[in-house]
Amino acid sequence: MLRKYFPITIVVLWLLMIVAGLIFPFNPNQIDLTHILATPGWDSLFGNDDLGRSILDRTITGGFTSFIVAAFVTVISVVVGTFVGCISGYIGGWVDGLIVRVIDIFLAFPGILLAIALSGVMGPGIENVIIALSIVGWVGYARLSRAQVLSIKNREHVLAAHALGTGHFEIIKTHILPLIMAPLIVEGTFGIAGIVIAEAGLSYLGLGVQPPASSWGSMIRDGSQYLLVAPHMVIAPGIMLMLVVLSVNLIGDQIRDHLDVKDVNKRK
Repeated sequence: MLRKYFPITIVVLWLLMIVAGLIFPFNPNQIDLTHILATPGWDSLFGNDDLGRSILDRTITGGFTSFIVAAFVTVISVVVGTFVGCISGYIGGWVDGLIVRVIDIFLAFPGILLAIALSGVMGPGIENVIIALSIVGWVGYARLSRAQVLSIKNREHVLAAHALGTGHFEIIKTHILPLIMAPLIVEGTFGIAGIVIAEAGLSYLGLGVQPPASSWGSMIRDGSQYLLVAPHMVIAPGIMLMLVVLSVNLIGDQIRDHLDVKDVNKRK
């Protein structure tokens, strides 16, 4: 029961933080020199940072930042990767060979290192983080969709559509794409967790969201300088980052188990 509802609760809390950040007048950048490194209390539930800013407000706006990056990168990566993978697997031949070589080149570099290099070249900022992570992220979806298309394109219903003169685009859209969506949804769920971690890592290195905007990664970086005297600066964003990533991964496991036909048959 706990494994089932705990991750959903955390993700809902994450989404509520985002909604609250849009509705209520939080002031994540308001400096209060009288509350520098103030510990958590009734006036400030999570305490204040080295500039007297509310850590609660900055944690909420940091959650909004991670959500925006995760949403945009996931959508771009899934759309581009699925399109490229479908084209590669369906057409085959030299086109498939060329695309596979490009995918292999991208996979030869560790994803986070490539994202760091791209962010360093393009410069810091949330837009460049989205571009860098999207350039890195589409490869996994392309490889997965290509493999799925190769296993489906010779099935009877696809061959029958060919025989009836159905166009290639219509065959991919109607007869192939719906059958490969389940693994792509699972992959996308796990991808969200990876993107949240990657965004926090880039912000921690100073290549992501720039001050005074807040990000969980930049908050952890700033708080690490005061870890011995003000550990609360790291605890709040660190716990939220851990809970969100853990919960999204657990939800991905649940979706995978639900869509696993073999597992469903065993339960029956």
